[in-house]
Amino acid sequence: MEKPSLSAYTDFREYLKDYFSYRRYLTAKDLRPYSYSDFSAAADIKSPNYLKMIIEGQRNLSPDMAKKFARALKLDKDQTTEFEILVLYGQEKDPLNRNKFVKKLSEIRSTKALDQG
Repeated sequence: MEKPSLSAYTDFREYLKDYFSYRRYLTAKDLRPYSYSDFSAAADIKSPNYLKMIIEGQRNLSPDMAKKFARALKLDKDQTTEFEILVLYGQEKDPLNRNKFVKKLSEIRSTKALDQG
């Protein structure tokens, strides 16, 4: 199983779900496999099931929580910005604002692709 690439996602909840599955896969044979509470501890969040609630759409991520999630996901500075915009895009109701966030995501991702290419 490959580590999920943030840039391949347009839905932050799907990315979080796949990231969690990836970490579970890596630790499947461990005495204590990766859990929601492990993620919460890494994100410095008190609720052990917060990630689960986010993935299931029961809760939204505030900008501060998005930063904490990025830390737990071990994202670098550029990836953190990309994740934050992906979260804003995913939670935005207004189509005009959603379009703005899609444009920002596209710019970030195309710049990243050019830098890597």
